Amino acid sequence: MKFVVECFGCRSNQAEVQEWIVELEGRGYELTTRAAEATFGILNTCSVTEKAEKDVLRFIGRTYRHTGVPWLVAGCTVSRERAELDQKYRSYFFFDNREKQRLVETACELFPVDSRLIYHSAFRSRVFLKVQDGCNFRCSFCIVPALRGKARSLEPKEVLAKARRYAGLGYREVVLTGINLSSYGYDLFPRQTLLDLVAALQHVRGVEIIRLSSLDPRFIRYHFIKELAAMPKVADSFHFSLQSGSDAVIRRMNRGSRGAEYLRILSHFRDYFPEANLGADFIAGFPGESERQFQETVAFIQAAPLNYLHVFPFSPRPGTKAATLEPLPPPVLRARAAELKDLGSQMKLAYRDRCRGKIFSGILIEENPHYALVVTRNFLSVRVPPLRGFKKRKLHVRVERVVNENLCEGKIA
Repeated sequence: MKFVVECFGCRSNQAEVQEWIVELEGRGYELTTRAAEATFGILNTCSVTEKAEKDVLRFIGRTYRHTGVPWLVAGCTVSRERAELDQKYRSYFFFDNREKQRLVETACELFPVDSRLIYHSAFRSRVFLKVQDGCNFRCSFCIVPALRGKARSLEPKEVLAKARRYAGLGYREVVLTGINLSSYGYDLFPRQTLLDLVAALQHVRGVEIIRLSSLDPRFIRYHFIKELAAMPKVADSFHFSLQSGSDAVIRRMNRGSRGAEYLRILSHFRDYFPEANLGADFIAGFPGESERQFQETVAFIQAAPLNYLHVFPFSPRPGTKAATLEPLPPPVLRARAAELKDLGSQMKLAYRDRCRGKIFSGILIEENPHYALVVTRNFLSVRVPPLRGFKKRKLHVRVERVVNENLCEGKIA
């Protein structure tokens, strides 16, 4: 019996989907990429921005109208819009974030299969492993804590067991994900830390690269950076949830930090990871952001040792404090987002240009007749001459040419 999956949103959502796929394949279900072949579908949803939520609702409406496939729909959009979804799509099955853990069992009950076959589709060539969920902070713009609940961590022994299982399936890179990954272990007894977890994962046979998803600077101290740098499997790419470089805007966001603290953290990362690819999230056009405050963020970015930006125009989410504030005019919002995105594009090109002629290890994620694609430890996508039989394996590549801000070309070293 075949099933199809679709996923919107963050790496935690991708990690959940990946885990559902592995569980279902282990029970005799086969993943397909074509909905027409599937007996049922699984959709994981996102509501972090208004656009993300609209994309999800548009997808649900389109599949409901044009396919006869029943879908199991889970995640943040269900947590926000459960009543409306139940009313409009009566043949679909919905799971909010509290109910996700029973999705696989429900799928097996609804669509039983009698098979001794075990499939493995390699949905991704790098495995995303969710080790934490929820968040205890209440940033004024963020709806996620209301949808995901309080911070809670997976026990280390469970994380290690999953990592060993994925390594046994051939995955050589593990990407640790969480809604607030940096808070990992603070709710456990005895208390653990993300550093403790990464140290334990160093000893999992078969795992060769450990990548961390978005880090919260409010949890980062000097010793964290120093000790992380001594762990050889840690990938040389780090992403930070910063959102603004203006102290006044950071305060209105209820972030409890200052731009100078961000700069100090980034400088320490650059000292200990000199070739790392450092990136950060920024919200453009937060309510009340003056032109001067926006220019403070621009100056912050120019002074920081960052190599790329993820820029989001401010999106008011009902139920958050920021949604009650007076928004900036849409043309101002668009112009500021465009300026930051242009700055980020220049930074990405400059970083890739500095990488030319250098050799990096990475994971081969795509094979086709014309080329292969490797994602390096420092998170470059490098197109190389075609290879066969190396998908998911660790390789070394020499970067020879920058194609654009998202792609380089090179050769196997």
